[in-house]
Amino acid sequence: MIAPEGMKAHNMIRIPRRSTYIRTIAGTLASLSIVAASGCSFEKVRGPRTSEPDRLTLGDFTAEQAQPVEQPAKPEQASTAPTSRQQSAPIFRPSTTNDGITLAKTTPSARPVEIESPTISTETERTPRRSLQLLDAKVGDVNGKPIFTSSFFAPIEDRLIAEAQRLSPNEWRASAGRIIVQRLDGTIADELLRAEALAALTPTQRVGLQAFLSNFRNNILSENLGSSQLATRRIQEEEGITLDEALRQKEVDTLVQLTLIREINRRVNVSWRDIKQRYERDIDDFAPPPSAVIRVIRAFSDEHEKVDTITTRLEQGDSFVEIAQSHLNNYSPETQGILKKQIEGSFEETSFFGNEDLNQATRSLSQGEYTGPVVLGSSVYWIMYEDTEQESISLYDAQLAIQRDLTYERREQARDQYFARLQERARVSTRDQVLLRLFEIAEERYAPNN
Repeated sequence: MIAPEGMKAHNMIRIPRRSTYIRTIAGTLASLSIVAASGCSFEKVRGPRTSEPDRLTLGDFTAEQAQPVEQPAKPEQASTAPTSRQQSAPIFRPSTTNDGITLAKTTPSARPVEIESPTISTETERTPRRSLQLLDAKVGDVNGKPIFTSSFFAPIEDRLIAEAQRLSPNEWRASAGRIIVQRLDGTIADELLRAEALAALTPTQRVGLQAFLSNFRNNILSENLGSSQLATRRIQEEEGITLDEALRQKEVDTLVQLTLIREINRRVNVSWRDIKQRYERDIDDFAPPPSAVIRVIRAFSDEHEKVDTITTRLEQGDSFVEIAQSHLNNYSPETQGILKKQIEGSFEETSFFGNEDLNQATRSLSQGEYTGPVVLGSSVYWIMYEDTEQESISLYDAQLAIQRDLTYERREQARDQYFARLQERARVSTRDQVLLRLFEIAEERYAPNN
C-alpha cells in the first residue's frame, strides 16, 4: 500500500498482537474439542487462568478429564468461603446413604460435597397424599374410533349434575343409568351408520356431500358476519360445541339419514290389509263400550231452604238440567253436575258411585228419568240418567293413525335388525363392559355426596 506524503509507511500497516492470534486459536481449538470423540482439557478455556494465559502447551489438549474420576473414601465438608468454582451452576447427583437422601454437589474438577437432607416433619409424613383424579380415558372403540370420557359426557354432563342436586343417591343411579345407556347406544348407532354410509357413497356422491357441508359452513358464517370466531362463540353459547364439532355433527346426521332412508325406510311398506287387521285387533280402542251420562244434584241436609226449593221446582216440572246448572247444586259445579261412566257389561252391572245405595237408585232408571231425594249422611241427592254416548272411530277415520303407528313400529324393528348385522361385522367393544366403566366414572364425578 502506498503511503501518502508526509506520513511514514509503517504507520499505515497495523500488525496485530501475538496474544490476539493466540486467543483466536485457543477458542477454535476449544470449540473443536466439543465435537471430538476423545475430548480435551477445558482448563485453559473454562477453568481459572494461569499466570501465563496466552501460553499453550501440549498438555492443554490431552484427554485427562476423559478418565473416570475416583470417588473419595469420605466426602469433604462444604467450605463456607465462596470460591469462583462454587459460584458456577452446581450439578446435583442423588445418592443414598444410611442417613437418608444425600445430594452430591459437583462442579468441573471439584470433589463431591455431601449435603444433609432436610428433616421431614411428622405432620408431613402423616398427611395423606391427594388421590389422582381421572381427567380423560378411552373406554372403548367403534369401528376403530375411540370413545373418550370427555367427549362422551360433554352433552349429558349438565343433566347428570342437575339430577344429582335433586335426587337421592339411589334415584340418581337409576336416572344416570338410563341417560348413559341412551347416550352410548346413540353413539354406537351413529358411528355404525356413518361408516356404512361412507362405504356406500359413490365418488360423485362424496363430492356432493363435501359441497353440501361447505355450503352449510358458509351459511353459518354468513349469519355471523363472516367471522368464524363469532360463529364459534355463538354455537358454543347455544349448543355447547365448537364450529368444527357442529360441522362434524352435521356430517354424521346427514350420513345417518342417508343410511336410514336407503336401508330401512324404503324397505318398510304398510298395506291396507295390515291397517284393517290392526283396527280389528284394537277395536276396543277405536270403538270402546258406550258411556252413561249421569247428571247429579246435591244439597246439604241442613240447608232446608235449598232442599225445599229443589224439591218444589222438580215437582212443578222445571228442567232437571237447569236446576243442576244453577247455584242450588254443589255437586261438581265445573261440569254442571255431569258424571260420565263407561258401561261395564250392562247398565245394571255398572258401578257409578262409591256408595251402593246411590248405585241401586241409578240402576233402576231408564234414559231420561230421575230419582230422588236420596238422603245419604249429611247430603241429599237427585240423580238423572241423561244419555248414552258411543265414542267410536270408524276405520276410515282411523286409517292414517294406524298407518303411522305401523310404519314407526316396523322401522324400529328393521333398524334393530340392521344394527345387529352391523355390530356382528364391525369392531365394537363389549357394550356391557363399556357401559359399566362409564357408569363408574359418572358416579365418581357427578353422583350426589349424601
